Amino acid sequence: MSILASPMYFIMVVSAVLTLTLSIVNKVFTDPDRMKEIQAAMKSYNKELMAATRAKDNEKIEKLQKDKPKISQMQQEMMKMQKPIFLSMIPFLVVFYFLGKLATGQGWGEFIQLPFTISLFSVGNDLTWIGWYMWCSLPFTMLFRKALGIS
Repeated sequence: MSILASPMYFIMVVSAVLTLTLSIVNKVFTDPDRMKEIQAAMKSYNKELMAATRAKDNEKIEKLQKDKPKISQMQQEMMKMQKPIFLSMIPFLVVFYFLGKLATGQGWGEFIQLPFTISLFSVGNDLTWIGWYMWCSLPFTMLFRKALGIS
């Protein structure tokens, strides 16, 4: 029996492979501690700026404006870390395109007949192939992020 004969298992395997790939890219190209540090600094800066603006404290606003280049530099650093993750989405779109073509070509149709019922949201046992992909990717994401030590 070919794995293509069972769209449920095939899509589960594809989901695992794609999720693992994205998790590895995330692990290699991002520094989670630095990301948290940057996000905390930006949040603190924005909170202080909002408070100073509401209080119309021009002195505090001027002081905060002097820190703006540093905050902008931190934002750029964060974007550089996230860029590979965004670029890795391109292959995902290609895979989804071919999965759609495969679903049509293999006669899976729009819905996959699951051998069990998903009672959440009253889905029953009919699910689109992309819905099944997303359903599978959730536990794989948690598993791979935990295994790779990604928070």
